[in-house]
Amino acid sequence: MPDVIVIGAGLAGLRAAVDLTAAGADVVVLEARDRVGGRVWTHHFTDGQLAERGAEFIDGNHTEVLASAARYGLALTDRDRELDPQATLVDAAGRAVPYHLHASLADDWKAWDAALAALQPTEEFEYRSLAATLDSLQLSALSRLVIGRDIRTEFMLPPEHVSQRFAAEIATRRVAGQRERHRIVGGNDRLAHALAAQIAGRIRLATPVRSIDADTGAVALRAGDVLQAAAVVMAVPLPVLTRLWPDIPAGLAGVSYGIGGKISIQFQRRIWRDYGRNGTVLSDRAWGHLWETTDDQEGDAGVLTSLMASHDGAALAALPEAPDQLVREADRLFPGAKGLAGERVHTDWTNDPYSLGAYTCFGPGQWKNAQAALHTAHGRMWVAGEHADGFSGFMEGALRSGARAAAAING
Repeated sequence: MPDVIVIGAGLAGLRAAVDLTAAGADVVVLEARDRVGGRVWTHHFTDGQLAERGAEFIDGNHTEVLASAARYGLALTDRDRELDPQATLVDAAGRAVPYHLHASLADDWKAWDAALAALQPTEEFEYRSLAATLDSLQLSALSRLVIGRDIRTEFMLPPEHVSQRFAAEIATRRVAGQRERHRIVGGNDRLAHALAAQIAGRIRLATPVRSIDADTGAVALRAGDVLQAAAVVMAVPLPVLTRLWPDIPAGLAGVSYGIGGKISIQFQRRIWRDYGRNGTVLSDRAWGHLWETTDDQEGDAGVLTSLMASHDGAALAALPEAPDQLVREADRLFPGAKGLAGERVHTDWTNDPYSLGAYTCFGPGQWKNAQAALHTAHGRMWVAGEHADGFSGFMEGALRSGARAAAAING
């Protein structure tokens, strides 16, 4: 019998397993997929370019990710996240116009930023949504489109499903000028592979779990075997956890998860630059938000990625023909793109059975109800994952939560 069973070989589970093993524990990691990394998953094109199917950006203050990358010798790219208003397009009602030509946007963004800054991570803001914040500002229709799309991109759900408190919690962990500064050279999932290499032989891939008994530490596998340990780290997304843990507390089962997916398309050359554009488009259409994901990569070719967020985006992501539809949209925005379109990479996180969503989005009332259950032991089981940390939705939160669960078990 192992000392600890870790369920899930994403960043949270791997970090917990590495720390536990370093402390002398006998650890087994169970992973349902045939790969490590979970929602950190890099696609490699034949010419060496790459795109992230899941988690993509690292902020400059994500200290755990940065420290781990340095520890394992993983280089980082450095990018400028600042929006170029002349090179960015706003696509509304079928008409794509450079951002800077919409005179109302600058002032409305200032008002929105001020309204967000006024929110506090306290109970006073627990039960109100970001939709109420938007309504209070009386923004122009176009500003509501652009800011609403930014909210959906950030949280993967519409404003009415995001609590003001959660938005404030996320905002407190943001540093001006440090947002979305880095990617890992060669792909973000190199970090997952580096962690996995530290515990070689302890990871069992393609081993889905059927159920967990938190009180006894018994883990039933779909294959029929039952494993048992003195401690269990459950490092899977909460929607998956609700299917594995019959006695999950209501405060955890009720947490919302963002929905949607990603499509990345490689073009033979970066045709958007012929038009003086950077590839970033904010749209009222279901594909929502487009950007160039090869902005820090070499080569004539370039990759545009669409983040299909919230309900309309998730519906589009579920369609097999969605990549071809996005190529047509790219051709509308940048005429000639269709003839240059090559490989399509289509990822639907909502309908992935081992994710069932993108990442955590606490709705009104959910943050308060979940915290105790996220940070205490349940019999022999600890919960880990991006949902169990203040850096919710980020690789940083996953690593931090895994380290915290391991520290609690190690005593």
